[in-house]
Amino acid sequence: MTTTGIIVEFNPFHHGHAAHITETRALTGCKYIVAAMSGNFVQRGEPAICNKWKRTEMALKNGVDVVIEIPLPYVISGADYFARGSVGLLAATGVVDTLCFGSECGDLSQIMAAGHVLAEEPPLYKAVLRSGLDKGLSFAAAKGAALEACLDDGLNPGHGAPVACSGLLTQPNNGLAMEYCKALRLLGSPMDVFTTHRPGGGPSATTTRQRLLAGDQVGDVLPQNVVDILQTTAKLAKLDDFSDIFRYLLYAQSNADGFGEGLGNRFKRLCGEFTQISDLLAAVKTKRYTYTRLQRAVIKLLLNVTTQDMDVFDACGGVQYIRVLGFRKEAAGLVGHMVRRASLPLMTHGRVMDDILQAGGPAAQMLAGELAAGDIYRIASGEGGGYRSERGMGMVVI
Repeated sequence: MTTTGIIVEFNPFHHGHAAHITETRALTGCKYIVAAMSGNFVQRGEPAICNKWKRTEMALKNGVDVVIEIPLPYVISGADYFARGSVGLLAATGVVDTLCFGSECGDLSQIMAAGHVLAEEPPLYKAVLRSGLDKGLSFAAAKGAALEACLDDGLNPGHGAPVACSGLLTQPNNGLAMEYCKALRLLGSPMDVFTTHRPGGGPSATTTRQRLLAGDQVGDVLPQNVVDILQTTAKLAKLDDFSDIFRYLLYAQSNADGFGEGLGNRFKRLCGEFTQISDLLAAVKTKRYTYTRLQRAVIKLLLNVTTQDMDVFDACGGVQYIRVLGFRKEAAGLVGHMVRRASLPLMTHGRVMDDILQAGGPAAQMLAGELAAGDIYRIASGEGGGYRSERGMGMVVI
């Protein structure tokens, strides 16, 4: 029985996502698709436009069989952490035997070669990376230069000839795909790997969110059932909804973790002039720090996720549990297999959640942070619910 894992955000689900699911089934011949999905906050360092439960419903109504949640600390960190957490989560289910991701280049051999370089970090890679950082390049730009140098030089472990990397390093889905392959290699996972081709020009989640927030009609890019779900959402969330909370925390905390040297003070100096997070980010942005990286730093401050937390989780193996957000009734048997085969605690109801919280340790720390993030999301997005009210939410079953 082939079960394929995909790594998603569905923020919101659009026709491009539907095409990826269709192509995934055709490529892999899988019986089931398990989606590892970000929760109420997403990898760009923003709140999801609607909560995780509504996005789970979107997924299940459009071809996904089971949705599991990528824990918050791995969602709001860089691409390497996001990939490591997502791939590790799918591997820990005990039932996912293939991984399929989208890429602009569509060439799996190129992507895997790049992933192997990132996993091995040969001397040339480290030298070019350091040189780029010393020249003032952003980490992303320096990393791209180092990877390109290794691929052009033929330093691609597991592949004999140099890899032509034109365009490989400049597209976002390619970048994540390389990190997924890196994570698979570091984990020693036996998953088979596939990629669907995403050449660009189709629906954009970013553009769709902008249109939704502007009040535009988006039926041309979203399935009707997704439009219907969004219409039941009282308020579509955006980063600026957290501006007052952020300004308070910025002033209240003496050390704003995650901003980097000098940036915390720069945020504080400009906070009085720019009251909205989006305006503040535009003023603070520097050549070295990308907008997305700064957004993640803002979210980490809002949600109290620190580098020390990540160190603890990494030292204990990364993701600490598997949380099922929902499943299709036809896939109930697969969820049963996950219960028996998973290498991490599997949460399908509140009792398991309570057991994890009462046991203490890294898993309790990770879960408590997730529940707190849910409370903060509901405050800013206007949803009701009291302290840890997410604790009482049942799975979405369709």
